[in-house]
Amino acid sequence: MYKVIDIPGLVPFVQKYISSGWEGISTFSILVVIAFLAASYLLPKELERRNLEPSHADWLLILGVFGTFVGAKVFFIFEIWDQIFVDTPGFDGKYLYPLTHADGFPGRPGLWSSLFSGSGLVFYGGFLFGILFISLYMIQNKLDVKSYLDATIPSMALGYAIGRLGCFVSGDGCYGFATHQHIPLLTFTYWPTSAVPSGVPVWNTPVMEAFVSFLFFIYFQKWARFQNFKKFSLGAQYLILHGLARLAIEFLRVNKAVIPFFDPPVQSNIPGATGETTTFLNGYYWHGFSQSQYVSIAIILVGIYFLVKWKLWEKEPVPA
Repeated sequence: MYKVIDIPGLVPFVQKYISSGWEGISTFSILVVIAFLAASYLLPKELERRNLEPSHADWLLILGVFGTFVGAKVFFIFEIWDQIFVDTPGFDGKYLYPLTHADGFPGRPGLWSSLFSGSGLVFYGGFLFGILFISLYMIQNKLDVKSYLDATIPSMALGYAIGRLGCFVSGDGCYGFATHQHIPLLTFTYWPTSAVPSGVPVWNTPVMEAFVSFLFFIYFQKWARFQNFKKFSLGAQYLILHGLARLAIEFLRVNKAVIPFFDPPVQSNIPGATGETTTFLNGYYWHGFSQSQYVSIAIILVGIYFLVKWKLWEKEPVPA
């Protein structure tokens, strides 16, 4: 007989934050699965082509996906930190209250409810944690970290492109602010049932990022991986290319500045689905580097550092 372990409060927690209100599989989830399947097809083939061990592909993918979701949630909490831990009249315990109350302060996102919700994912958190998890796996198994990371780059670029399309079809929060330009695919008016309905044309930043990342995938898949560059050249190139693309697109996105260079918009926090989104998006503008832009600059510098230090533009000598 199996003994059922009863953890006090676990069932109500699961019912409230994991199983309640489920309305079926979302389009974002479907595209995430497609991205995973695409990577699971490409990665073993690339490992085999490089005379590496394809048997490690499954663990690299699983740990990469797991690390991506963990890191994306952790960075999301840092991004909305000022909305969770606030000075609210009538409430004592700015830091204690969100820790002990799953929903946080009334009318604001809660710490625990945000952590375990289906929305709220910050890419760079997932990117860094994903690399960390698979790097630890490779170190633990005494694998050639540089070579294995290079092998993952085409799959990573493709997975990111598909994931950004998932953000677009779900109407998630990676959209741009309002614009009077009318450029096919580059501007878009989100439908009323999206996560944050706009009712006004906005910069279609998810599709922009998806398109650029597809170009990166073609570059790495069709050309760069056959050039016999030194180990980790593809990794360093991807850090630089992706960092530059993300840095540029962030100028059009709705994202709060870490340290504002200009006066921020009057309504600086992203409103909920019932908020006055039209006014908010029309009044939004870039007012300083966001968290993602600072991370972009950091990974660009890291990529340049390794590129120069190890002269990664050079090619490995061809065996006689």
